[in-house]
Amino acid sequence: MEDIMTKRGIGFALAGLLLAAACGGGAAPAASQAAGTAAASAAPTKPPRAAIKVAIGSAASLNYLSWDLAKALGYFEDENLDVSLSYSASGNDAATALLSGSVEFTGNSMDQSIKAQIAGKPTKMVVSFSKTPGAAIVVRNELKDTVKTLKDLKGKTVGATGQGTGTHVVLTYALNQAGLVQDKDYTFKPCGSGTMAATLDSKGADACINSDPYITQYVAANKGFILKDYRTVKDTTELIGGSYQFTGAVTTADFIAKSPDVVQRVVNALVKTNKYIQATPSKDIAAKLPKSVTGDDVDLYVKTLDAAKGYVSADGLIDPAGAQNVLKMNVEDCKVNPTLCGNVKPDDKVDVNNLFDNSFAQKAQSK
Repeated sequence: MEDIMTKRGIGFALAGLLLAAACGGGAAPAASQAAGTAAASAAPTKPPRAAIKVAIGSAASLNYLSWDLAKALGYFEDENLDVSLSYSASGNDAATALLSGSVEFTGNSMDQSIKAQIAGKPTKMVVSFSKTPGAAIVVRNELKDTVKTLKDLKGKTVGATGQGTGTHVVLTYALNQAGLVQDKDYTFKPCGSGTMAATLDSKGADACINSDPYITQYVAANKGFILKDYRTVKDTTELIGGSYQFTGAVTTADFIAKSPDVVQRVVNALVKTNKYIQATPSKDIAAKLPKSVTGDDVDLYVKTLDAAKGYVSADGLIDPAGAQNVLKMNVEDCKVNPTLCGNVKPDDKVDVNNLFDNSFAQKAQSK
């Protein structure tokens, strides 16, 4: 009897062990599966892939560096954006591409948004790149003994990137302050970023206003000298009496309304790039960029980057007072230069606050 009871006890014990094993074996995969599901649901999902075309209002320039650098650093890819950049002869051409729907964004000056608003096709700057005109007036070296002030450009041929462009607006205002009027006291000549050196070398112009790296390259080649430097806060304040919101990332009001999520992702990448520029040594920035942007003389490009840190926006936020000064300059230019009334006339109604939208750059600050 005792033997039978012992065998039964062993049988019950084995059954209990098998049952426990069965229950435990089933629980482990279930727990693992539940944990995996929770981890998957917690993982961030990428936003849908978006293709963005950008027309930049000049050849590769420090006024638009954030576009080139964001692409080189992979910041657009981080936002799941396929961004293609093209370079226009002037801001006018880039603005035309935007308004025609050929591109979704431009790198351009605030002046173009003024013209677009008046034409009933509003565009808005959503990221600031440069908080001064970011340009300088360079004069051919052989005129060094005769051209010492802006007034000395009387009777000369002076150029900007194009008729009615942001640099033309600044040039006209500066020369008007010196008492010089276009077509009366001096001749105007288009002088594009990529063609400035050839224009000056051939004596097609005596002086040009342009941005970097073209200004620094020309001066470093001992071909010209800087007469006025509107890359600096000092000369800009002397000219306009305060800040000047020059270039930035611009898109249409329609695109903002239709694709605010895509706009936010573009702005995230650009603001992150602006911050990177301010926090990173110039030589390290140059090392990230292709030769098509830096040119062959990388050491010289590094010097231009050092200077650019003084006018590149650190946070991408548009300065309302600087935007107001852009409008003021355009209006004053029209009064003395009818060729610039295509931008804005004194009696045109312009809502300065609708020339830009800071909401995207503000959200990007925490990224």
